[in-house]
Amino acid sequence: MIYAPVATANAVAASAVDSLGGTIESVGGDAFIPALAALLGDHLAAEDFLVLRSGPEGEPPRVLHAGGRARRLAVHLLGGLRSEPRLTRLLAAPSAPGTQVLQAEARAFRSPAFRRNCFALPGIRELVILVRPVGDDLITLCLFRRAADPRPPATAELAHLGTLLLPVLDLHFRLLGTATRQRSVSAQEMEDCVAATFPELTRREVAVCARSILGVTAEGIALDLGIKQTSVVTYRRRAYTRLNISSINQLSTMLIQSSAARQLAAA
Repeated sequence: MIYAPVATANAVAASAVDSLGGTIESVGGDAFIPALAALLGDHLAAEDFLVLRSGPEGEPPRVLHAGGRARRLAVHLLGGLRSEPRLTRLLAAPSAPGTQVLQAEARAFRSPAFRRNCFALPGIRELVILVRPVGDDLITLCLFRRAADPRPPATAELAHLGTLLLPVLDLHFRLLGTATRQRSVSAQEMEDCVAATFPELTRREVAVCARSILGVTAEGIALDLGIKQTSVVTYRRRAYTRLNISSINQLSTMLIQSSAARQLAAA
């Protein structure tokens, strides 16, 4: 694992800088995220990415963007803050100014569940995290790399890219007005919400339904709860029967209309 605070760094490859220029031009518009995805995919082999924001007082990171498969990865990554202190320190309270870089494979993390959910199941080879203070907040870019890279980027190059890119990310989401509205919902928060809304469900049914609403697969739920995948299907079917529904969409619709969901959204 490479974990280094870097205040100044060597220039990144010229091609990446050229692409960054095109990305900056689209800040605040619909083309920004696709341009960013192309930049990260072409130059860093990152197939999925997250953008996070942490407040000035060490509050948990909030998700500003998590597209596609990264939505599920966000649940497991932020859930891992409880079991991986180095992630907590990096994402909530970096120890040095400037851009910090974390490059790590699964073996660098001690939690078997974290390694399984963030690396083994989604097929992630390496996690790259760039963190930089912007104003009073911390802006974080998490990259999930699946393919082996014969010429992996140097820490200094990543730090320099982060120094250029992270303030741009901050500006983009402020222009969209989403910088302070969005946050990640943990599995425990969703469990509490489901339990309050549907008191007729058992504890296990609540746990399964909460994770289903968050987009976790049956396999991921089974691994997270330590039960068989067939049991996940059984608990979910029982919950649907108790509530007289037939799909996760119906469950989500009922939940959204509840007072517990409104309280969670306002938190």
